[in-house]
Amino acid sequence: MTEGMFKDTMVNMNWTEIKSYSDTNALVLIPLGVIEEHGPHLCLGTDIYIAHIQSIFIKKLLEQEGQRVVIAPPFYWGVCQATGSFIGSFRIKKETARDLLYDIIRSLIEFGFKNIYGINAHGDIEHSVAMIDVFKKISEDYSINCRYTFYKDVMHHYGLNGTEAFICPITPQKIKINTSEYQDVHAGDIETAIMHQFYPDLTDINKAASLPPVSLDNEKIMTWLYGGHTESLSPGGYLGSPADFGTVEVLKHLNNLASGISTAIIESMSTE
Repeated sequence: MTEGMFKDTMVNMNWTEIKSYSDTNALVLIPLGVIEEHGPHLCLGTDIYIAHIQSIFIKKLLEQEGQRVVIAPPFYWGVCQATGSFIGSFRIKKETARDLLYDIIRSLIEFGFKNIYGINAHGDIEHSVAMIDVFKKISEDYSINCRYTFYKDVMHHYGLNGTEAFICPITPQKIKINTSEYQDVHAGDIETAIMHQFYPDLTDINKAASLPPVSLDNEKIMTWLYGGHTESLSPGGYLGSPADFGTVEVLKHLNNLASGISTAIIESMSTE
């Protein structure tokens, strides 16, 4: 059984295969996520499954451009701030997450890899802060190209401008891939659709179809993201409209997302 989030990753390789990648200057993608609740209809591993799926799509496009690519073991012990009050959301200290990811990337460097990119599918603020800290520290400690892929429209909130050596700035997706009027903040239509497409056994579509939409204004969304009030704002553990999953064009979404990220990676490597 080689399916699941270890499919096409280093986990299913032997050490000589990994050496062949490092010897040929392959680029490494690290899927980043957490184990947290995703409503009553999705599994706890939704974010890391999706980060892995995105990495596979990105890998394919980079390989079409002649770049050799290998996917590192998915890192799923990130930070759960927003949903931390729910059962199922594993609360890893930011320091623990930072130290663990640093050691993983350090291992990749010791294997001989010189181009490493983090592919994140978890929108928690403190999680991104921790990930950014790690990629910044790696860039300070080692003379390699190690970057966190991060959307241009939010990086200013983190004191970033996209010119940092540890950031790979990504243009936000602009195409229309769904018809729901409710933003998928957490476990909404888009995440539900992706999981149903690739992991139908882990997606309760009957439950999803029965769930009423949950929508918050921008101020309350920020309150939700900062955590502490998640259950009172979204008692079901989701924010969006899971029932609209059938309107999402999953492959169009993933291909477009991968195109933007792979283009950004290639551009960032050309500046090295």
